[in-house]
Amino acid sequence: MKLKNHVISSGIVGSTVYLITGSPAGAIASVAAGILIDTDHIIDYYLNFGFSLNLRKIYLVINSYKLNKIYIFLHSFELLAAFWLVTFLIPLSMVYFAIGVGLTLHILLDQICNPVMPRAYFLTYRIAHGFKKDCVLNLNKLSLFKE
Repeated sequence: MKLKNHVISSGIVGSTVYLITGSPAGAIASVAAGILIDTDHIIDYYLNFGFSLNLRKIYLVINSYKLNKIYIFLHSFELLAAFWLVTFLIPLSMVYFAIGVGLTLHILLDQICNPVMPRAYFLTYRIAHGFKKDCVLNLNKLSLFKE
């Protein structure tokens, strides 16, 4: 999913969190989590091409699917499950719940809207397949998503 769409969907979730809880901190946390999870794409760029401060170039390369390996370490159902387990087992503030909501929405929308394989957002699956692009991207659907 494109960054613009994550900003919009995270904004809606943050607004909903605020309306339900009355917590500005929770609203901000859910929006931030829903957007900042994508910083792992920058790490992917660095691991594929080396360090760069040219954010426009990084954005264009990532969105044109030119990476040879796709790590997206934060996009992980396993890490998400661990986050929720800790959130429910240890009494934490509502802000952590809001972060979980933002992260969950982001990953689910990516799973539904991106041209990815069904198991693409399982970190263990990506590790087992050496983070190869073709284990993450559904190459048959990819042409539909290119701009």
